Amino acid sequence: MLRKAPPLESVEVFVAAARGGSFRAVARDMALSPSAVSRRIAGLEEFLGVILFDRSGLVPVLSAAGLRYLERVEPGLRTITDATDDMAAPRSGRLRVAASHSFASIWLLPRLATLLEETGVDVELVVGASFDALASNEADIGIWGGRVAPSGLKAVPLFEVTAVPVAPERLANGRAPPRPGESLGDFPLVSVHRPKDLWQRWLGVAPRQVRSFDTLHMMYEASAAGLGVALATPLLSEPFLASGRLRICSSEPRPLGLSYDLFHPSARSRRGVEGVFMDWMTGQVAQSMARFEGLRCGPVERRQA
Repeated sequence: MLRKAPPLESVEVFVAAARGGSFRAVARDMALSPSAVSRRIAGLEEFLGVILFDRSGLVPVLSAAGLRYLERVEPGLRTITDATDDMAAPRSGRLRVAASHSFASIWLLPRLATLLEETGVDVELVVGASFDALASNEADIGIWGGRVAPSGLKAVPLFEVTAVPVAPERLANGRAPPRPGESLGDFPLVSVHRPKDLWQRWLGVAPRQVRSFDTLHMMYEASAAGLGVALATPLLSEPFLASGRLRICSSEPRPLGLSYDLFHPSARSRRGVEGVFMDWMTGQVAQSMARFEGLRCGPVERRQA
């Protein structure tokens, strides 16, 4: 009897190649040789009778037919993967979580040992800010701020981002940090490249000059080194405030119109290891938000006393 469907492994390689950028990268990620990847895709093209990739350039690019095929088969492949996960024996508490470098290194990584001890969930961190990690099944869950979930992903809100100005005890030029209620107009300001308008969101107007850094972690380190006033947000600023390296300059938190969310494929529910992790995250975030509120109020009140 003639096969009515191509081999599943060929479809898996095709989807990974469509999302991965190059056959060589897909081969590395899937523990295959580049020639094996090429053979599987060529076999799939022969089975379908269409060309899925334009190979005329340095990197293969999806053809129009390839794009149509991807749109049809990717949801089906995800359904097969999810159904297999549901039927198979539970994984040994292992979960792959994608997050930005700052969120991973400052907040999540220091808590992973406690997570493992309390819940048995062993997290493998995938550092990056791209939804591709979820689309390619490189990660099970993603945690990012200021992002909108694309089609096929569901966003679970973690917290709304508010911010207060912070600075070290002395700036690099020996100047004292701004006092509560004092204008920030002539103080040096530090921020991040993305989102680039953090200070404009907080001030309501564009500041004259801001020195920007690649990550929030670098921004806080730069501020602690005296390079300027930064905006402290919940969770990520916590260790800098708790250690006293940065101090609150204003007791007035202002919303930035951003949120941090936990992203996962919309076809999945809060089940198994993922559900345990989501519940744990909710509790940990609530604790950090309460600590931020305490750190935010305490230092200002002491300076005004």
